[in-house]
Amino acid sequence: MKSEKLKIKSLILLFPLFLGAESFSDIQKDIANSLSFQMAKEKVKIFKEKLQVAKSKNYGKIDIKYSYAHLFTQPIMKMNTLQPVAVNTLTTPPTLIYKNIHTNLKAGGNNIYSFEAVYSYPIFTGFAITNNIDKSKLELIKSKLEAKNVKRILLLKSAEIYSNIYALNQQIKALKIAKNSLLDAKSQVESFYKEGLTSKSNVDIINAKYYELLAKIKEAKSQKNRLLNILSFIVNKKITKIDGLNINQNLPKPNFYNRVDVKALKTALNISYKNIKLAKSIMYPKVGFQIGLKKVAENLFLTKNNYRNIDNSYIGIGINWDFDLGKKHQIEMAKISKNIALLNFKNYLNKIKTDYQNDLDTLNALNYELKSAIAEVDARKSYYEEIRAKFNQGLVDSVKLKDAISNLALARAKRDYIKSQIFFIKIKLILNSGVDNANN
Repeated sequence: MKSEKLKIKSLILLFPLFLGAESFSDIQKDIANSLSFQMAKEKVKIFKEKLQVAKSKNYGKIDIKYSYAHLFTQPIMKMNTLQPVAVNTLTTPPTLIYKNIHTNLKAGGNNIYSFEAVYSYPIFTGFAITNNIDKSKLELIKSKLEAKNVKRILLLKSAEIYSNIYALNQQIKALKIAKNSLLDAKSQVESFYKEGLTSKSNVDIINAKYYELLAKIKEAKSQKNRLLNILSFIVNKKITKIDGLNINQNLPKPNFYNRVDVKALKTALNISYKNIKLAKSIMYPKVGFQIGLKKVAENLFLTKNNYRNIDNSYIGIGINWDFDLGKKHQIEMAKISKNIALLNFKNYLNKIKTDYQNDLDTLNALNYELKSAIAEVDARKSYYEEIRAKFNQGLVDSVKLKDAISNLALARAKRDYIKSQIFFIKIKLILNSGVDNANN
């Protein structure tokens, strides 16, 4: 719990709070409302019930059956007996003469009503029940880890969208500043044109750039709205604007074995070991105990039977040993599946380590690019101020002023885009570090 609070605190510190906007800490909390996350949590409930089903096998089962059957032909019992029919007086002493007599006796009625309640208990199953319970426990753990990983993935996607929205906000801001600067220049160059101090082409150049900026602002706003819609979809909540961000954050030392996705794969590997034990259990004989209450009669209420006893209750024990040559291959298949799961686990671990290192390298490059971008903004701003002063004095034309305004806007947008990417990469590195999982 303490480590979870530290992780959440580390994410909250990544950005300041602005009234009326969603901060990234708000987004992090809202992820719990995501329908994708809710579905993952519902899946956990399935595996909870599956575990109870597996445990119930330890207590045996009760089957109750009531049936009715009508026989088209009444059952009969055929008897062949030798009966004396005469005396042979020609022999000394006289002997009896026998003949086969065929007799048909009624053996039951045409209507048969049957009730049976049977309790069956597995005395020995080759450890199948125990292993199946253990497997179900692991599957439940795996489903919980997968639900947490869904939350982690949603948070990563939200961080990426959040950073891109921030970059678009800053781009719109830079374009609006450029637009206002062009408006001033537009007014001034039109004044120069009226006084005959500049050509019509200079007015057209400023006007063209002005409308170009308006189009870019419109497109950036459209992109931002689309991303806000996607973010709203992810968190299942309407979001109209976001907060700022802070990129000054220390990264924790990674512990990849503690990542929820890695834990889920490790659990899947453990399940594959249980599958081998389950496959081996079919090699053992199955021993079961059974006790049954059974009644067979000729009427609905099971009170009449003119041919046999109504009560057919019983108790018994049985052994079933299936000598199937294919069982050995089932065990081999389970072992191969385990090897695949092991290779998948190792491969995934290597992949996330590689991805993490690549993200670190990307972060280092972005930090260097940010320093260059900040210096470029300072240089572009200084150059713009110089060109603007010269333009006011009539020493340069509107082309150079237009280019200076445009380049300054681009430099500011580039700087803030790099900041947004640093923010996202840091969030990604924190969530992928496996340290104090934020999605617990």
